[in-house]
Amino acid sequence: MEQTPKANRVHIGFFGRCNAGKSTLINMLTDQPVSLVSEVAGTTTDPVSKSMEILPLGPVVITDTAGIDDTSELGALRIEKSEEIIKKINLAVYVLRNDQAPTADDMMWLNKLKQNNVPIALFINEINTSPSESTSNNQNYVSESTSNKANNAHQGYINTYSELTSIATVVGSTDFTSNRDRLMLLDLLGGLTPLDVEGEQTLLQGLVEPGDTIVLVCPIDSAAPKGRLILPQVQTIREILDHKGLALVCQTEELPTLLGKISQKPKLVITDSQAFEAVNALTPADIPLTSFSILMARFKGKLQDLVMGVNALNNLKPGARVLISEGCTHRRQCDDIGTVKIPMWLKKKGHTDLHLEFTSGGAFPKDVSGYDLIIHCGACMLTRREVLRRIDYAVVQGTPIVNYGVLIASLHGILERAISPFLDELDRKGFEC
Repeated sequence: MEQTPKANRVHIGFFGRCNAGKSTLINMLTDQPVSLVSEVAGTTTDPVSKSMEILPLGPVVITDTAGIDDTSELGALRIEKSEEIIKKINLAVYVLRNDQAPTADDMMWLNKLKQNNVPIALFINEINTSPSESTSNNQNYVSESTSNKANNAHQGYINTYSELTSIATVVGSTDFTSNRDRLMLLDLLGGLTPLDVEGEQTLLQGLVEPGDTIVLVCPIDSAAPKGRLILPQVQTIREILDHKGLALVCQTEELPTLLGKISQKPKLVITDSQAFEAVNALTPADIPLTSFSILMARFKGKLQDLVMGVNALNNLKPGARVLISEGCTHRRQCDDIGTVKIPMWLKKKGHTDLHLEFTSGGAFPKDVSGYDLIIHCGACMLTRREVLRRIDYAVVQGTPIVNYGVLIASLHGILERAISPFLDELDRKGFEC
C-alpha cells in the first residue's frame, strides 16, 4: 500500500449532514483516529484524507468532508470544497442516521453524486433509539431482533424511504462499536466497482516484454528532487522490472556511451520531455523514442485528445489566452518547466505576446471557454478521474488541450517520432504531426 502512488489509488469520499457519523465511520473502518469526532456540529471543516487498504479494492485514499448542512460562517466555502471532491473521487459513501428522515439536501447531494456517475454506498448510522423516539415519518424502521440487528437494522428505514435504492447501493448499517460490523462493512465496500480507475492499464501497456531493454533518460538538474527520482521515472522502472525487462538509466550526456556499450539496440528510449531535443539528436532514428509525460497522458486515458490539441498552436495569435496547468504544487525553480521553459520555447517558435495564466495543484477553472489553448502537465499526481474531468471540460467547451510532452515534442519538430509507439492506438485522421 505504501508503494502505491496516491494518484493511482481508489479515492473514496464520505458525505452526509453534520453529526451523521461520517468521521466516526471512517475511524471505525480505518481502525485509527483519522477524523475528529464530536457532538458539536461542523467539527470537520476542510476535507481530511487518509491512505489505507481495503481488500479487494486495495490501496485507497479516504476523504472525510464537511457536513452538507454546515451553517457556520465558513460553511459555504466548506461545502464548495466538498463539491470539488466529487470531481476527484472514484467511489462515494453517504451516511444517514436512522433516527432522521432524508432531507432535501440529502437527496440533492445523492443526486449530484449520481449525475457525476460516482457509485454510491449508503450506510445507515444506527442510533440507539426506540421506534417512538424516531422521526414521525419513520415509525417502522426497527423490526429486527437483537441477534440480527447488525445485518438488518437498515431494512425498515430503506422500506420507508425506498427512493434511496434507485440512487445508491445500500451496503449496511452499523452501531460503530462492533468489530464484526467493521469487517462486514469493509467487505461490502470492497465489493463495489469504483469509477474511472486505471485497473489493469499500465504506463508501458503493450510496450515491453520479458528480456526487452528499455533506456530511461533522467536528467539531474535543479528541478530534480534531491536524493530521488520523480514519480513517473520510478513507476516506469518498476513496471519494466514487473515485465521482466531490463531498465538502463542514464542522464542525457551519457546516452551515447550507454548505447555504445550494449550489443543490441533497445526496444524503446524514454526521456524527460525537457530533454527531448537533445535526446532526439543522440538517439538513432531506428530506435523508438517517447517521453515520460506522453506515457502519463496515455496512462490517464486521453492521449488522442491531447495530441489533437497540439494543432491549435498553428492558430495562436498575439494576445491569445493560454492556460498552463500543473497538477502538483512545488517551489518554482529559476528554470521551471511550466513558468519558464515552455513560455521560452513558445516564444522561440514565434508565439509572442501570449497572455499566459498559470494554475497548480487542485486549482483548475470550470469555465475554460475563454482560453485559446490549455497546456497541462503529465498529471502524475492527479487521479485518472480528475484528469478525465479536466480534459472533458476542455473538449466540451471547445478549448484545445495539450500535454507537456506532446507540446514540447511538437515545438521541437519530433511529435511524429514521439507518438510513433502509439500510432496503432490513435485515430490518425484527427490530427496532423
